[in-house]
Amino acid sequence: MGNCLQPSKEQAPSFSPKPLNIPPVPERENENLRVFSSKEVKKLTKKFGHNRLVVDNNGFGRLFYQGYVNETTFSPSKNGTGLAVSVMHCVLHSSEELEEWKAEIRCLGKISHPNLVKLLGYCCEVKESLLVLECFHKGSLEAHIFGKEETLSWEIRVKVAIETAQCLAFLHSVNNRALSREFGMHDIFLDEHYNAKLFYLGSNELRLFEDSISTAFIGRTDYTPPEYVISGHLGMKSDVYTFGVILIELLTGLKAFRRGVRDIKSAISVKPFLSDKNKILSIIDPRIGNDYPVNAVIQMGKLIKRCIKLDTKKRPTMQQVLDGLNDIADIKD
Repeated sequence: MGNCLQPSKEQAPSFSPKPLNIPPVPERENENLRVFSSKEVKKLTKKFGHNRLVVDNNGFGRLFYQGYVNETTFSPSKNGTGLAVSVMHCVLHSSEELEEWKAEIRCLGKISHPNLVKLLGYCCEVKESLLVLECFHKGSLEAHIFGKEETLSWEIRVKVAIETAQCLAFLHSVNNRALSREFGMHDIFLDEHYNAKLFYLGSNELRLFEDSISTAFIGRTDYTPPEYVISGHLGMKSDVYTFGVILIELLTGLKAFRRGVRDIKSAISVKPFLSDKNKILSIIDPRIGNDYPVNAVIQMGKLIKRCIKLDTKKRPTMQQVLDGLNDIADIKD
């Protein structure tokens, strides 16, 4: 199962995750964000050169380029030295979309968390709508699990899961709301130390909404919780379901997306294996090898089963999921 990639020799240092309880962070004023001109951004990205393209989420309308800025002024670095940044190029097709983008800029970067992608500045000119973000040195989680980036060990996968859960639990505690659209591995990035960074900026990318409000999903994938299909309503427990599917992807190396009616390799099809402590070992991403604690995998299967319960009331909260993941990280046999 999964994509057979060659394991990398480079791995993150040992990790001892513990619960992260962070109080709500005061909103940051947009005056702290640097406004870049299109000329500066082109200089920053070498005119969006192919060799500067580091993350391609084009299937989701997002392209990320790497650049360097002065650490003090944030002006483009002439010699490619200084602070590394990622530049997201969003393609807009009309003046109406541009106006919507300008309105969204006023909401961006207001919430801060160690596992949220940090917004540093933006460019909002005709035909150039860009965000300047902290650098994603290791790219997207999706590229590591499904693409050609180096294979992640069991320890790093648990670390990433914990940090993503920390971020989601934080957002739930601050906003008491769910994320309005499905999120997945394409929204999770890794820095140079394999720290997880959720791409959440408070805009239409992952806009928040009240639990009682009905909304429309962009497309239909296995990330979609069943309650949305039944009632069109979503709540914070819907995020728990989606996160459970992400955990399946981390465990198996299989995509949750169904490419067609005959695609039987979807991660969601492995749900029956989660109930059997012997069968669950057969669905682990083979690229991990045998370097994992068996009892930790068994507990992961039990946690995933709770996350993807059909009855939302039987699912744990994101804080409970985080607690469970921390317990799993402590299991060494």
